[in-house]
Amino acid sequence: MNAANFSLEFRLDMNEIRKLNKMYFKDLYKKRVMLFLAFMLFVVVFFDFFNLRNDNDFIQWIVGSLFLVILFLLFYYSIVDAICNMTFSLIKRLLKFERFVKKYQFSFTNSFICVRSPIGVFTHEWSCIEKAIITKDFLFLYVKDKNGYIISISNNYNDTRQMNELISFVNKNVTPITKI
Repeated sequence: MNAANFSLEFRLDMNEIRKLNKMYFKDLYKKRVMLFLAFMLFVVVFFDFFNLRNDNDFIQWIVGSLFLVILFLLFYYSIVDAICNMTFSLIKRLLKFERFVKKYQFSFTNSFICVRSPIGVFTHEWSCIEKAIITKDFLFLYVKDKNGYIISISNNYNDTRQMNELISFVNKNVTPITKI
């Protein structure tokens, strides 16, 4: 297969969705929530700065902002964990519905991997793949990052997904696949 024309797309099954939610989406979603909350703190402090009228207000603003930042940092991780746990418990319940499950998809082209889900779309270039391992049941792609994400793809399909094409593309153009 020519690498310039490589393109595959398929939906995920329940086993893949559960593995991806545990190994991949939880941490990426947690990062998004952390960035959003940090941005919200910055916005609150920034706009509060423009309500200053004199030098006394500036000292009160510094003390108030410092107090707000300290409170925020004290409860930051517990708030992030609570939001993520609520989201993934809701997702666990929603996985019972077929229309929700159909939103999980993989797309592979010659230049990137795209993982679509109701939580969002995550795209990785093939150069981000550090290692590929194939087992009897799964193909695992290890994404280079400080947290080392794992994309797991079920290997239990009878050519309906064209897994052989994906495996040969990864083996020839990305990284040698380790068989376990």
